[in-house]
Amino acid sequence: MGYFSCNNKSAIAICDSYNFELLSKNPKRNRRRPFKIAEFDFSDLHSATDGFSSAKLLGKGSHGWVYKAELRKLGLIAAVKKTKVVVGGTGNPADNEVDILSRIYHPRLVNLIGFGLDSNQHKLIVVEYMPNGSLFDQLHGLGRPPGWVKRTRFALQVAWAVQFLHSSQPPIIHRDIKSSNVLIDGDFNSRISDFGLALRGHVEDVRPAGTLGYLDPCYLAPGDLSTKSDVFSFGILLLEMISGRNAIDVNYSPPSVVEWAVPEIRSGNLEAICDPRIGAPDDEEALRRMAVLAARCVRCAAEKRPAMAEVVEGLKSVYRRMKAGSRRCVKVGVARVEVKDGVGRSKSIGGAASEIKFEALDIGSGKREGFGVKMSTVRLSRSKSMGMVRSRRLINGGRKNVIAVGSVKSKLLLVDFDEE
Repeated sequence: MGYFSCNNKSAIAICDSYNFELLSKNPKRNRRRPFKIAEFDFSDLHSATDGFSSAKLLGKGSHGWVYKAELRKLGLIAAVKKTKVVVGGTGNPADNEVDILSRIYHPRLVNLIGFGLDSNQHKLIVVEYMPNGSLFDQLHGLGRPPGWVKRTRFALQVAWAVQFLHSSQPPIIHRDIKSSNVLIDGDFNSRISDFGLALRGHVEDVRPAGTLGYLDPCYLAPGDLSTKSDVFSFGILLLEMISGRNAIDVNYSPPSVVEWAVPEIRSGNLEAICDPRIGAPDDEEALRRMAVLAARCVRCAAEKRPAMAEVVEGLKSVYRRMKAGSRRCVKVGVARVEVKDGVGRSKSIGGAASEIKFEALDIGSGKREGFGVKMSTVRLSRSKSMGMVRSRRLINGGRKNVIAVGSVKSKLLLVDFDEE
């Protein structure tokens, strides 16, 4: 396998998880591992996680715990998975994950960096660090939920990753596609993680496994397993992204997102299944295509479900439409704004931005944010002249998705209707 010790200083560049995608001029087309898998000393991993302290704990899963690791000698930030010992099981998830991930590499996977062994010879897995949590956090956390463009981009990226797994020789079946196993990297791209249950090819003696709510109802015995089992799980994930509802939620009747959403899709009542926090997208056809695709993925008969290649093509179309709609009203410039009785009107300065009427839902308190001026944020509402937008304060010269920023007195407005 070509393992080597990461104590070697030459390992610094090739093990830097923040630079993996920079190692290829076109990372989306890069399917070859740009680095060698490293074997870490346990003492280094123990030190990097402060003795696997609670302060370094990133999360807990069904197979163990994940810690943030600062490998100072190498200038490397990674995630270390300390897996539970399986007693009486058919296989060790840690061994399985290392075996699977050591054979593949893809920019939309949480890729393997290396591994180590503790004092009891239990395997520790070192993978890329994903600083923005999981898709589950994005959809169900307390923060502002992602908009339609971001959701469809996340879905397309996951579909690409699953298609890659299924097109491997032999095919790799993940068996646990779910929102908590989709992690978000530093560039807000989605990646599939946790290959503890994954299988290469058809395995007769492995019992069915997965997560309730995402598990293929056809998968009742080892002989039932196929790539279409992942397609079903992906369909559940897609319904979760459309609706903002958990795969199984006992607070609703029916609790299953499939039993609730699919009848609504068949009846054409698509707005009913849209996440109420963001509402339906303006492009009804894009929503219809996305919803119908999800319904096809969760068909009871596995043979009637689409292959992931077809899912990818369908989501490409949806993403193009969602993205085009979000940029239909792009205006970038600085304008003077008057706010009266909660209604604002902007007028362009130097022709940089056209006149825009908007409802000023909130004008934040003044705060010094660069440019040497006291700034405040104006939150804009949805209107016919613009898509749903969100506010971001202007920091250090500006950034994407800055919608409205102004001084407390003169109300200067920076308008940038970027994708949500």
